[in-house]
Amino acid sequence: MKVRALLMLVCAAAACGCVERKMMIRSEPAGAPVWVNDAYAGTTPLEYRFAFYGTSGIRVGPVRDAQDKLLFQEAQVNYEADAPWYETFPIDFFFEVLWPGKLTDVHEVPEVKLPAAPPTEAQVPPPQVQALIKRGEDFRKRALAPVPDDPLGQ
Repeated sequence: MKVRALLMLVCAAAACGCVERKMMIRSEPAGAPVWVNDAYAGTTPLEYRFAFYGTSGIRVGPVRDAQDKLLFQEAQVNYEADAPWYETFPIDFFFEVLWPGKLTDVHEVPEVKLPAAPPTEAQVPPPQVQALIKRGEDFRKRALAPVPDDPLGQ
């Protein structure tokens, strides 16, 4: 009987207390793949659950289209998740094991802006086309210039 009561007490204590840790990771543009500490975590926007506080290496991107063309390069961030007051020794034992409810600690990682991919050779026009574009821009500037008051010089 005592063993059963002790076992039930241990199970009840284990079922209590819980601290849930989350990192919210967003990127511009959304839908970029995310790796946290070199482990694939999902795509942005991402709610990532983590176990330990401290610095995490977060890599976001690259973003490619359906034809595997690079649209945005990857970006790397080191984010430090600081422990809240209730996760400091010796108070953490109470909240991790004995507290009857669940606490959620949410960390918002600053939005990661991915740099645009550099143009490929196929996207850069040949010199003849570049010269034609320049002549067209020069013509546009002359055409949009103000008309002099006396166009014939009289």
